Amino acid sequence: MKKDKKYTMLIVDDEPIISDGIKDLFEESFGDIFSICNCYHPKRALEIFKYRLPDVVVSDVRMPKMTGIEMAEKMRRVKQDIHVLFLSGYDEFDYVYSAIKQDADDYILKTEGDDIILAAMKKMVDLLESENLFREEFESARSRISYMAPAFKEKALGQLLDGDIGSEEAWKELMADLENPVSMEGHLLMLLGAVKNKVDPETQKRILTAMEQTLMRVYGNKIACIHKMIYRQSFVWLLETEEGELPELLQVTLLDVQKMLEEELDTGIAFGIAGKGVKWNELAQKHSSLWTEMLRQTVDKESGIVMERVEDEAGISFNGEETGFEEMVVPVAEKIHVMEEFLSGGDREAFMEEMEKILSLLSGAKRHSMYALEIYYSIANMLIAFINRRNLRARLASKIRLMELFDPGSFVTWEQAADYIRALMAAVFELSIFSGQSAGGGITERTKSYILSHLGEDLSLTAIGQEIGFNPIYLSRVFKQAEGIGIREYVENCRMDMAKRLILHSRMKIYEIAERCGYSNTAYFIKIFKAHFGFSPQETRNKE
Repeated sequence: MKKDKKYTMLIVDDEPIISDGIKDLFEESFGDIFSICNCYHPKRALEIFKYRLPDVVVSDVRMPKMTGIEMAEKMRRVKQDIHVLFLSGYDEFDYVYSAIKQDADDYILKTEGDDIILAAMKKMVDLLESENLFREEFESARSRISYMAPAFKEKALGQLLDGDIGSEEAWKELMADLENPVSMEGHLLMLLGAVKNKVDPETQKRILTAMEQTLMRVYGNKIACIHKMIYRQSFVWLLETEEGELPELLQVTLLDVQKMLEEELDTGIAFGIAGKGVKWNELAQKHSSLWTEMLRQTVDKESGIVMERVEDEAGISFNGEETGFEEMVVPVAEKIHVMEEFLSGGDREAFMEEMEKILSLLSGAKRHSMYALEIYYSIANMLIAFINRRNLRARLASKIRLMELFDPGSFVTWEQAADYIRALMAAVFELSIFSGQSAGGGITERTKSYILSHLGEDLSLTAIGQEIGFNPIYLSRVFKQAEGIGIREYVENCRMDMAKRLILHSRMKIYEIAERCGYSNTAYFIKIFKAHFGFSPQETRNKE
């Protein structure tokens, strides 16, 4: 196997005999460590340089249209750490002496012998080796520091949670050497996590990082920084934020995080959210109280989300809910699923009838209702999916501000939020073509047309739904109501009709017909064909 060379060299001289000769000389003596190429014009040399980025350039000083010094200056704009060895004719030595002392690592005369030229290049190789060694040592040291940095950070955070740091002087000394210290002035919102089943250290790191990335992606404009660690039996995330409503918003996001971790890591996780941010010297007490509350509420559960209750200045519970409101959330979630089908199917009247029921409920919720927040996000997720699927976002932007859809905190009351949803739906309906209950006929015809045009491709219900642009469940129901048979049965009938025509009117082989009709397994195709017509494909062909 060919071994990669350690360094690269470019030789430039407008006299081909000199350029080729120097290349041969260097390949004989340094061919084991240098990959060498040469050319005869500075312009061509610049093109090669940008592509290969050589470590060493050996160049004539005076060449037509561009001097070697000018060429080297252009090269350094692309790569600053190149090494240049200039060649000079005897009669122009005095002319270039001062310039090359500034730009070149060395210079040699063309009239000098091979030994002088090789000695100059040997010095260049020694310089490259020295730089390479220094670079490796530097990278190794930086890697060790980078590797140890999280451990130092975790140890420092552990001391804060232990309550060992009581004075500002001790805090400053602890944070002094950290790359990303904890804020002294700002507030820290604590988020705890706990898994029921023990996980290995690598999985712990993945959970810590996944949560950090998710929170920064969703709430990056509300969080200045996130500090994370494993502390005793808990995952800890400290969010530097001054957003008072962030705890409410986190609860909805954590539901998605729980599902993600359950699917990817096959483990349940419980979360605890502090009701408000605290100063660095209150972290120990906050961890103790929040952890105790988590254990109390999730002792018999694989997962759960515990929201710390915080009393406001008037002594009213921050999370106080309306009587009976919680019980209404589950049926609302079921309605959202039905509404998705109405919206995808174009049934505007049925959709808005259900939407008004939900918006009326939402309008009566208290400002800090967690259940109202859950309902709002359920509606928002449904609408976002529909807007993206129909490519309406750009056109909607000229009619209504879409940012509010992602940020319920921009509304003073839930009634305002409900009015916004109504205005948004009016804009959506204006841009979309809806024809009430008659939409089903158009959907069915589009579905049949697509199936007939793609009999040899994937015609699963999911695939058809994606192509037509409708919820597969809704599409299946509408199709069966219109045609009297399900989509799967219709696809099979069409494929069998096509197969029979090909058997009777073509010379294609049976396995070729199977593939043309969308069956990768020939034996299965023959079985379906016989069940459909009472004869095998070959028997059908023989009869004719």
